[in-house]
Amino acid sequence: MAAYFIASVTSHDDGWVADYQANVPPMVARFGGELICRSNRFERFEGEGAVPHYTVIIRFPAMADVQAFMACPDYAPFKAARIAGATSDIFAVAD
Repeated sequence: MAAYFIASVTSHDDGWVADYQANVPPMVARFGGELICRSNRFERFEGEGAVPHYTVIIRFPAMADVQAFMACPDYAPFKAARIAGATSDIFAVAD
């Protein structure tokens, strides 16, 4: 059953972004992840709150693959850099 990783990111220091974008996509692919969308274009239909700078949606084969990616030691320094330079809401849903 596919799982969708959804990240809403607001960056307050873009110093981490270039290195992250250069190195993380191959890691995502190792876990079967496929980038569905990375966009800063939004249209709110309901709710309130801040609009993130961008949202990322990645399809993985299963929730276990999302969990393995997020726990991957190779990803840890990039995750730490993102956390230091941005405010993110990240979750996954399975169909």
